[in-house]
Formats: sequence, C-alpha cells, structure tokens
Amino acid sequence: MRLALLGLFGGLALVLAGCGPSLHTVSGTVTFKGEPVPEGNIAFLPDGGPGTGTSGPISKGEYSVRAPAGKYKVEITASKMMPLPRGQTGMDGAKEEVQQYIPDRYNVKTELKADVPGQNPHNFTLEEK
Repeated sequence: MRLALLGLFGGLALVLAGCGPSLHTVSGTVTFKGEPVPEGNIAFLPDGGPGTGTSGPISKGEYSVRAPAGKYKVEITASKMMPLPRGQTGMDGAKEEVQQYIPDRYNVKTELKADVPGQNPHNFTLEEK
C-alpha cells in the first residue's frame, strides 16, 4: 500500500512539474476587412496527424496562446448581431440574430496554416472573398 501511494504521488509530482511537450507562446493580430476582430476565438489544430491543439480568445484584434511545436491548421471564428434576410423574423419577431460572420475558409474549411515555433507574431489578415 505504501509503495502504491508513493508511486501515485511520484506520478502526480511529474505531472505538476510539467513533464509534457514544451509550449511556445503564439501571438499576433487578427483583422477582417481591414479592421481588428473585436471578439472571437482562434484555434490551432494539429495539421495531418495526432497532437495537441490549443485555442484562445481574440480581443480587440489580438490573441496569445501557448502551443507545442508543430504544424497547425488555424480556425478563426467570430459572431455578431446581423440582420435577417428580408421577410424573415426570428424568435419573438426579432429582425436580427447572432451569426458567424467570418467566412468558412477561415474556420470549418480553413485555408490558414501556422508553424510553431516559427515566426512570431502570427498575424492573420482575413478578407471577405
């Protein structure tokens, strides 16, 4: 029993000491149509294989996350109140609703890539088309 507890605490000490891949700070700016993205989320997902991804908030066009070294696909999302198409109403007669406004090619069908550690900052300039 004593040996089992020693092993448990030893393993816990290794986890707490950070015996995992070293993390690198990845930061930069995100603009859409020339303007800083006010609020959103950025995700770094392993590109083509197993690995650990990371994500974090975008605030006032800036982000900072920590990620292990590797190649990543980058997904950027942001939502805002947008008018519904003419003739449509939402719940309780609302004429607008919260919608994703960043095009799919920057999130679910992302074309964005990043190498970590690579260059820093990683700035992303997004366009409508």
